[in-house]
Amino acid sequence: GSYSYPGGKAVTPFHLRIAETGGSFSGELIEPNLFRPMQTIGAKVSDPPPGYENPVDYVGQMSRDGMTVVGMWSLADMNGTFEMHREEGVAEREEAETAETVPASGMPF
Repeated sequence: GSYSYPGGKAVTPFHLRIAETGGSFSGELIEPNLFRPMQTIGAKVSDPPPGYENPVDYVGQMSRDGMTVVGMWSLADMNGTFEMHREEGVAEREEAETAETVPASGMPF
């Protein structure tokens, strides 16, 4: 995915791996270090994030096919846009795993 600062400036790409368990989200994010070229910055993602007085708030809309999320982020008095695109192989693998664990009735084992 990528996010941008106010006014569409400084578009920053990122790679996010996220998981949902029991209604809570967690994951890891990697993005380029804008202050040190050729290096990356990593962060843990959780719901709610521990130790942050002012966490970044993301509000987005998922596409009908579940492959894209587009929205806005905000932190204190600053905001911008973001978009995320699910990798094709990941979506297909998750669908196959779900089909293996959910019987035709739609109820989990």
